[in-house]
Amino acid sequence: MKLCVAVLLFYMFQVIHGQPDYQGFISIDCGIPLNSTYQDSITNIVYVSDYGFITTGENRIISSDYMEPSLAKRYSNLRFFPHGPRNCYTLRSLVMGNKYLVRASFYYGNYDGLGKPPVFDLYLGTNYWHEVNYSDAGAFNWMDIILVVPTDYLQVCLVNKGMGNPFISGLDLRPLNTTLYPEVNASQSLVLVNSNRFHMGPTDNSIIRYPSDPLDRIWTTYNAIPNCTKISATSPMHNNLRDVYDVPPSVMQNAATVNSSRIDFSWNPSDPSANINSKYFFIFYFAELQHVPSKAVRQFDIIVNNKTWNSRPYTPTFLFANYFSGVVQGMENYSVSLVATKNATLPPILNAMEMYLVKPITAVATDPEDARAMMAIQDNFGVVKNWMGDPCTPKTFIWRGLNCSYPPANPSEIMGLNLSSFGLVGAISTNFRDLKALQYLDLSHNKLSGPIPNFIGELSSLMFL
Repeated sequence: MKLCVAVLLFYMFQVIHGQPDYQGFISIDCGIPLNSTYQDSITNIVYVSDYGFITTGENRIISSDYMEPSLAKRYSNLRFFPHGPRNCYTLRSLVMGNKYLVRASFYYGNYDGLGKPPVFDLYLGTNYWHEVNYSDAGAFNWMDIILVVPTDYLQVCLVNKGMGNPFISGLDLRPLNTTLYPEVNASQSLVLVNSNRFHMGPTDNSIIRYPSDPLDRIWTTYNAIPNCTKISATSPMHNNLRDVYDVPPSVMQNAATVNSSRIDFSWNPSDPSANINSKYFFIFYFAELQHVPSKAVRQFDIIVNNKTWNSRPYTPTFLFANYFSGVVQGMENYSVSLVATKNATLPPILNAMEMYLVKPITAVATDPEDARAMMAIQDNFGVVKNWMGDPCTPKTFIWRGLNCSYPPANPSEIMGLNLSSFGLVGAISTNFRDLKALQYLDLSHNKLSGPIPNFIGELSSLMFL
């Protein structure tokens, strides 16, 4: 387990009005009209329409029974998908190899009058993200995933599994500094399920997010520590964890403590998908908020499932954030204890914590050049069909008309395109030239015009035209 203190110069992301800025925040309100934008009065975040990010689905307003005065505007409408097994949003112009936080938000609000929220799957590109399964029609729910993007675009896909039409209320993308969350890499992401990112008060049900957290993480209040009291800093906090977790001072300025020698609580993932093969990543944050008298000692051990995480008795630093983090095996319930040492005269404290599901990245996507070419061809001809998400993978959702290769450990390549009778109109797209492995191309029975371009003869693998 790790204890770390580090420093990084402060930075903030700029919210840009009007068109989304992919180098900064992008906040999509799913279901508002084309070219609509508005600014949230609390966070000042600008929300944009999802037109241009997706071509399928239908807009719907939630039931009037769930329209309350305090309801955030983005939750009053949604986009649902009654057709097709997979429907995908595409976020373009990202920086390949950079880290991002992606958040999908859901508020069912009985929009369809059925009184039963659907159950469906989320995918991020070709990799399974998580199941969306919320039983409360009036609950706000969201899922975060922190990942390294393998290409310059990202696709968020909703997959129908026969248990109701998938829907989505909002989609957010937040750039992260590459040093943040070092556990995230090209082979592993971190998934936040059921809002498991907590601060300790001082009031119940309070939420901390942007601009208090420049990364727009959502921190909710944790109220499950028995017999705890809340303490607050009387002086400004120092954010010295900017290059690892960048926990904001607004989160660290409050803490939970007790009138005894130990803090004990349990945490349940409340995640039906968790099993013995799952892994969770925990981060516990600590900072001393009170002037400790010279003869007083606040010193304790951090114990998770009967295993001590600290190698020596731990004493929080006054107004400076520290953390302990570690990976634990999947279980139905986790026990956490902060136990004062025999030398301690003050009880333990806890300022904040995060619990992530560790998600291995195992699926191999279509060759990026082939995928970009197919997305460009789709744009050129306006093809709808099932052309969304990754062209070749998973195999279940391969684009209609494609034939792909599936080498064991390498990206899929497009070997054949049967686009006969696809309703293609206009000139032959120059993007066909980027399909280097193409062996079979059928463009018959369309309304193509203009000459047959010379690059068709330069496709070295082409055997049938």
